[in-house]
Amino acid sequence: MISLDRTLEWMATREVDEAAVSEAQRKLEALIVSRARPVRSAPRARGWLAVAASAAMAAIAMIWLPLTPTPALAFSAVQENLRDFRTLRFVMDQRVNGHATPQTRVAMNRDGNVRTEVGEEITVIVNSAEKRVLTLMKSQRIAMLSPLNAPVESDDQLSWLEDVRNFQGIATQLPRPRIIDGRKAYGWQLATNGMELVLWATEDGMPLEMSMDQGTPLQFIFHFEMNVPLPADLFSTRMPEGYSEVKPED
Repeated sequence: MISLDRTLEWMATREVDEAAVSEAQRKLEALIVSRARPVRSAPRARGWLAVAASAAMAAIAMIWLPLTPTPALAFSAVQENLRDFRTLRFVMDQRVNGHATPQTRVAMNRDGNVRTEVGEEITVIVNSAEKRVLTLMKSQRIAMLSPLNAPVESDDQLSWLEDVRNFQGIATQLPRPRIIDGRKAYGWQLATNGMELVLWATEDGMPLEMSMDQGTPLQFIFHFEMNVPLPADLFSTRMPEGYSEVKPED
């Protein structure tokens, strides 16, 4: 059985037959004129007829308005895209008391591989297939290899991803869209785990930007790119040339 929500969503995405709308309006106006002619001597009747005509036109507007090409938006589409992606890349800007801290850049794929770069100093590469983690400290030219003992999702840098994916509360759609990187974006506001999130996504639910406010002087802004090609060696845990290996601490 098709649910009411799915039926309404289907109606909202139908293409409008403009010719049919114009023809229906023409027939309605002709009918009103033909009915009005015999009662020209009755001003009161004409008054009621005008009210009825206005009501009829309003009813037609209410019927056809949802069928115009407006986006059929649902926050569930955003969640679905965050669950099922080929690749996800984002930049995270942080501010403390209004002052910027080193930028974090993250790239990941559906295989569970993650590359995190903190400023220009630290790079951490998680390779799920190799079950290894490579940490690079660039200024000191040292590298550390360690076994992967925990799922990627347990990383604090990615905890927000699970929060949004599994969110089951109320996501409020913001009234006005924005243009982000040349694309029309629609905003959603939600609260989860003590955080206020505002997430902007395209009409089909592809996330573009998100701000995170924890009610502290620390604030985050994310900029997303989804399903973009990533270099094959981006998640390699091979020791780079010129680096010295150090043993992980116990």
